[in-house]
Amino acid sequence: MKNQKPTKTKEYNSKEFLLEFFKDSAIDNGDNVLTISNVSPDFENFIGKKAPYKFVFDIATHDKIKDSELIMQGSYFLLAIRDYLSDKGQTSLLKIHAKLDSTNPLFKKYKILESKESSLDYIYQFSFSSVYQYLNDKKQSTNTFLMKSNSPPDINMNKFKTSKCSNEEISSIDPTAQYNIAKSLLDKKVKEEIKPLKIILKEKLSKELFRVKDHYHKQIKEKDDEVESCANKIKMLQSKLRHTSYERDRSILRRLIRESEERLEMLKKKSYKERLKAEELFHINDEIEKHALSIKNSLINLTVFAYPIFEIHVSAKGKKEILKYDPILNKVI
Repeated sequence: MKNQKPTKTKEYNSKEFLLEFFKDSAIDNGDNVLTISNVSPDFENFIGKKAPYKFVFDIATHDKIKDSELIMQGSYFLLAIRDYLSDKGQTSLLKIHAKLDSTNPLFKKYKILESKESSLDYIYQFSFSSVYQYLNDKKQSTNTFLMKSNSPPDINMNKFKTSKCSNEEISSIDPTAQYNIAKSLLDKKVKEEIKPLKIILKEKLSKELFRVKDHYHKQIKEKDDEVESCANKIKMLQSKLRHTSYERDRSILRRLIRESEERLEMLKKKSYKERLKAEELFHINDEIEKHALSIKNSLINLTVFAYPIFEIHVSAKGKKEILKYDPILNKVI
């Protein structure tokens, strides 16, 4: 199993994501084809297809490899895995093969009389998937955090040999406190990751809001101009009517005045400003919603590392002592 240092982040990469998800399966990582076999029946039933799976990452290879799955952002398999993980965090239980090294400088001043494994201690590795959705795009990242007691230890898990252990061996542990701390660290990490996205979305939203407001400002101005023009036309016709003596011309002017007044009354009754303002508000809210950043965090995997704490009986200057030694942190506790 690949283990990582605390708070290490992997930016979205389809192949790395598949390797992380299928890490407990048999993997043949070729140059152009990633073949996965010995997959859990639970996942096979979920996706409706038996392993092995042949994943390829370009169309040319996909055309050559029979029954291959083309992997690219938004592909069926990636979406299916994301849905599978959304309500199923996998748990791995591993035992670290830690031994007592009597030549350790920590014991230089002691004579070791006896040593034995006295109890188990635990390190928790939480792997989270974060999916960011905005406009018509998605981004995914994986963050992994190591937790021991209530803080992240500064250790590299790659240097330790591990083996699987049964649920019964660590059935009494409760990682809730460690999970909550890891989740808090994830929230801080995500805030940093989304800063560039938020800047981009803010700029795009600002442009769209300007476009919407400018459009409706012009629409309202056009209607205002139309009302003003209609009112001015009525005044002009009324002025002509006062200075016209021929009855035929007066009749025509009175008809035009009547039609213009009806037009003006109709414009006022439609309450165009209220209607256009309501439309503007609708489109503004629509743009704000479209430019919102949706974040979904899921626990992909919890790995529990169990390892022994040693009880060491020592002698120093004729006095006997009992020490507790943590072989992972390499210190007396």
